[in-house]
Amino acid sequence: MSQQVKVPEIQLGVARVSQEITVVSGSRVEELQVDSPVKVEAVTREQMRDTGYERVSDVLAEIPGVLVRSGSSGTVGGEQIQGIDSRQVLVLQDGLPVVGARGIKSGNVNLNRQNVGKLEQVEVAKGAASALYGSDAIGGVINMITKEPTEPLSLGAVVSGGSLGAVDGRIDLGARWKKLTFFTDLESHRQDSYGLLPGNPSTVGPDFTRNDILTKLRYSFSERAAIGMSATAYHNHQTGLTNSSVGLTLGTSNDSNQMYAVTGDFLLTPATTLQTRAYTARYDENSKTDLVGTNTPSYGFANLNERYHRLDATLSHQFGARQLLQGGVEWAQDLYRGANRLVGDNAGQQATTNDIWLQDRLQPFRKLTVTLGGRYQHHSLYGDHLVPKIGVVYRLTDHWVARGSFGKGFRAPDIGQLYYRFANPSSFYQVIGNPTLRPENSESISAGVGYQQRRWQFGLNLYRNTLNNLIDTYSVGTPQTADQLAAMLAPYGVPLSFNPLLNRVTYIYLNLNRARTQGVEVNGKVAVTRHVALWGAYTFLDAEDRATGLPLPQRHRHQGYIKADYNYPRWGLLANVRETFFSRWPLNPAQGTYGYGYQIWDAYASKKLPRGLQAFLAIDNIADSRDQKLTLATPAFDRADYGRTWRLGLRWRFRGE
Repeated sequence: MSQQVKVPEIQLGVARVSQEITVVSGSRVEELQVDSPVKVEAVTREQMRDTGYERVSDVLAEIPGVLVRSGSSGTVGGEQIQGIDSRQVLVLQDGLPVVGARGIKSGNVNLNRQNVGKLEQVEVAKGAASALYGSDAIGGVINMITKEPTEPLSLGAVVSGGSLGAVDGRIDLGARWKKLTFFTDLESHRQDSYGLLPGNPSTVGPDFTRNDILTKLRYSFSERAAIGMSATAYHNHQTGLTNSSVGLTLGTSNDSNQMYAVTGDFLLTPATTLQTRAYTARYDENSKTDLVGTNTPSYGFANLNERYHRLDATLSHQFGARQLLQGGVEWAQDLYRGANRLVGDNAGQQATTNDIWLQDRLQPFRKLTVTLGGRYQHHSLYGDHLVPKIGVVYRLTDHWVARGSFGKGFRAPDIGQLYYRFANPSSFYQVIGNPTLRPENSESISAGVGYQQRRWQFGLNLYRNTLNNLIDTYSVGTPQTADQLAAMLAPYGVPLSFNPLLNRVTYIYLNLNRARTQGVEVNGKVAVTRHVALWGAYTFLDAEDRATGLPLPQRHRHQGYIKADYNYPRWGLLANVRETFFSRWPLNPAQGTYGYGYQIWDAYASKKLPRGLQAFLAIDNIADSRDQKLTLATPAFDRADYGRTWRLGLRWRFRGE
């Protein structure tokens, strides 16, 4: 199913050198990666395959300027892009938002629950992108693009197993017949729990199982009209042990996601296209907590439900050979409902948005392309917002290209921050929503150059992101009487109808923070011989809390990536060794505490066998790197890496005529 407007006969773009990777996340139309006005990183299906990874979170960890530190598959896999947190990064599948109770669960979409088997490409657009994609795209966009069948018949299967009882299996079927295309992907994954602290039964990574399905259909009525449909779903079950103030507890949770979309693509004139989309998605989660070794009934029951609906349309028109004008309208509704663990509130809250956006790509002369755009949004809870963008691409020579961009981003306060009430069942604190919050906003500026010829590739990108009105929790005290509670909440506009509990440390959400991230990204590739290639990347990040002047926590000032790749097609042999390295990072800047720097070495090898088979072996964290604090007299940890793991698997692919 198409996730972007495809405009026929478009020849926009400067003179280009050979480049196979096309991207859509920086412009909403397909363009060569080198011609994007913003920095877009793309990980292709082949690159994902040649790591042996199963999760999108692992794939992202090898992209320059992106940080993923997520531990086991069952824990939350979030990300930072250029030092900007997960909740300010928009996650899409085929250009549509992935639902996962983002508005309640710290603003994260769990990328450990997004598998790579169904994907053709993962794209990361860096910097504010709200002019194109709306709310949440303060720091960038992650777009997971699913596979499209390209052959009359294709059937594939993968099975692998390894450390921690991991078993991963999937099967996919793709077909093209006359005017109909079809693709489906079925997956199942499981892994055992693990702990890190000796003598402590608490699990860091839970025991989990996960099942996924994706199905896509597309029918072309003619060269001028086509309709597509897609359905995606997963179910996740996990359990884990926790040492809490009430004793050892067993937490059990189930969550599921369903997303359905219908897309129509129409060629109105030889130069005009229209795309319409209808999209609905749901997320459901339930959990409970049991005291281990007792007959005490389960407590801490909770359920959380999200319902998301969206309608949008995009119109594109090509003026001659040097201008592409696009515009669109969007309507979306987001509904949350859930029972707080202690309060027992199951009432729903919803927000509705109406958006209009425009983008104009101009080519004043052959070597220069300029992109101008903007978005207006009306939000039912806080009002109106307007953001602009501008991008420039200039072809310096046949091998050198320069780019620059400026854009603004915003993130509407989510339903959780506005209305949700959470009272921790085992620790005596509570977090109360605040309906007076304002949107978070950002400004991003970047400039860079790229060099490319047959054997060499090089890129340099300078960036600066300024963030304002960031939402954070603030302690207002511990109310012991109703009068004290009213006095504490009154200055912030939080209504007493939210029914906070007494005798608990009480936090509310406020627009408290300002931040700035800036730095340099360098990446390159060289083909040493016909069979050997070297890759490398380095990122310098300066991230500061502008209110205090202190470094932002959980950011690495230096990080990088190197890869040596060997490919001998005649023997069907492929192998690579990869390293990611990270400097120490601040944990609590006010107290001057830091986490240790570390390096992770991974290796992968595959060998083609007869009858469409391929065997592969992946070893991650070869040096068994774990947090150095685990070796202290009183062991502790700041990162949840299990240590060395391995996976052995077999792939099979059949292609029919």
